[in-house]
This record gives sequence, C-alpha cells and structure tokens, in this order.
Amino acid sequence: MSLFHTILHPTDFDAPAREAFRVSRALAQLCGAKIIAFYVVAPPAAVAPEGRVVLDPKNPAPTDLWTDYRAAAAETPAVIVEYAVVVGEKGAAKRLLFDLPRPNADGMLIVMGTAGRTGLSRLIWGNQAEEVVREAPCPVLVVKEASGG
Repeated sequence: MSLFHTILHPTDFDAPAREAFRVSRALAQLCGAKIIAFYVVAPPAAVAPEGRVVLDPKNPAPTDLWTDYRAAAAETPAVIVEYAVVVGEKGAAKRLLFDLPRPNADGMLIVMGTAGRTGLSRLIWGNQAEEVVREAPCPVLVVKEASGG
C-alpha cells in the first residue's frame, strides 16, 4: 500500500506552480497516486465541460486553462491527472482547497509552489504556502521554482 493515493496540486500557473506540478507528477509516478490539479477562478467566471472556463459572460467562448498542464502530463502518461476548476473569491481559495481532503485526509498530499518571498516582499504579499502548511488537514510539500543554473 502506498503512502499517498492522491496528490492535490493548487496552481496559479506561475513558474513555481509549474515546477510543483513536475514534482507532483514524479511523486505520483513513484507512489502510484493520482493528481488533482486545482485552480480557483474569480467570479463572474463559469466552469464549462472538461475544466474549460468562461472567463467573461459577454464572451461565452470557453478557455482551456490546462493546455500547458495537459502537455506536461503527457510526459508521464501512467499518471492520472484530474483538472478541477472552482469559481470563488480569492480569499476563499484556501478553504476551497482544504475542502478536498477534509472528509478523509489520510493518503493525501498537497504539493504547491512558492515564490519564496522574503523581507519586505513577504510582508506586503504574505506567504500563502506558509499558511497552507500551518492549516492544511493533510501533509504539504512546498516546492520552489527550479534555479536556472
């Protein structure tokens, strides 16, 4: 029996999140786990089939937010990746993420990216990863963006 059966990967599609998705896929492959890639989109957006999103009600053409993720996931075809998009306010993103593992957090792992802010930048913008580590109902792995050198 594997230590983790599900890896939750919250994303905002930035470079640290993409690195965390790479790490998520590698861990999932080792553990035989599935990945749930999770994104919160602000209202008035609406979720369309297959994770596509209508960002503006005046333009009903759905956007596939997961194009780059689907391409990256193709590199690890044995790993099951589910894509979840939820409409909610930015302030509710953490609660919406925690709602996924809360009923049964055993065997779940959150893998998220961080920009690793320090000093004044951290004071102004805060550190969401630190909050998630403190408050999550399951283990959390925080991944920094891969260095270019």
